[in-house]
Amino acid sequence: MKTWVLTELTQAQKERLPKGYEYVFSKELNKEEIKDVEVIVGRPPFELLPYAKNLKWLQLDSAGSEHYCKAGLLPEGCVLTNATGSFGLTISEYLICTILMLMRNMNLYVRNQEQAKWQIEGPIYSIYGSTFLIVGLGNLGIEFAKRIKALGGYTIGIKKHIEQSVEYIDQLYTMDQIKDVLPKADVVVMALPSTEETRKSFHGEYFDLMKETAIWANVGRGDVVETMDVVNAVKEKKILGAVLDVCDTEPIPADHPIWKEENIIITPHISGTFQLPKTKDIFVDILCENLEAFKNEEPLRNIVDVKEGYRSYALKKS
Repeated sequence: MKTWVLTELTQAQKERLPKGYEYVFSKELNKEEIKDVEVIVGRPPFELLPYAKNLKWLQLDSAGSEHYCKAGLLPEGCVLTNATGSFGLTISEYLICTILMLMRNMNLYVRNQEQAKWQIEGPIYSIYGSTFLIVGLGNLGIEFAKRIKALGGYTIGIKKHIEQSVEYIDQLYTMDQIKDVLPKADVVVMALPSTEETRKSFHGEYFDLMKETAIWANVGRGDVVETMDVVNAVKEKKILGAVLDVCDTEPIPADHPIWKEENIIITPHISGTFQLPKTKDIFVDILCENLEAFKNEEPLRNIVDVKEGYRSYALKKS
């Protein structure tokens, strides 16, 4: 099977890939080349997909998959899988880093250092004994909860459906109960995919229900909330601060008011990238598992339900 690998891999990672495929390792792909490709690894340009008449399986190297779920974009019968499970480690550590910065006023001390200012910045908070509300319990949400439990935090999880208990989660609720639990949270972490249900699902008035000492963080998708609602919540001291690795507009314009808020930490959508080498290794583990399964007509890992826009079940290759 002709397999085009757009994702950049090391030589050692390439050598790990199972035999039985005709691999092409290149970040470049055109409409003539894609006609004969049966498997793609990575994120091909949308404009090329109408020419991918023989494409049987697209393995994304990202957890986000909503952009490839548009009706008619992929050939009929093409299976779509994502990289869920690759990024829980790196995003969890990103969250711990940035949340602790706000809890311990490190964001303010960094600014003081830039100004050569020797000044104590007031009370600080601890993960130990704090309550963390995690909205979205996919791989990322659970991996973050695991680390928070290890550090002595209390975890409340929000999940679309509750069929059973979830490991590392002390209390479990559904999204329609979020207003009831927001007042309990010291930290709220948004780890939702982008779907019709989740877009703008966190409303500005929700910040009114939170503690004034609470921190709000988003590492899921930026369209879950309007960025100005976050800015206003921090500016009006409804909450202590916020962490945004994703926003409803990216990149954020240079003249946006968010840049002036010292209690908001902003990063350019980097919490779940391959900058941490271990992340790429985990992705290659998933890729190898799926390549073996696809070759042997066995269930694949991380099948995306294109109607829902995110990973939901395993499916056999047809």
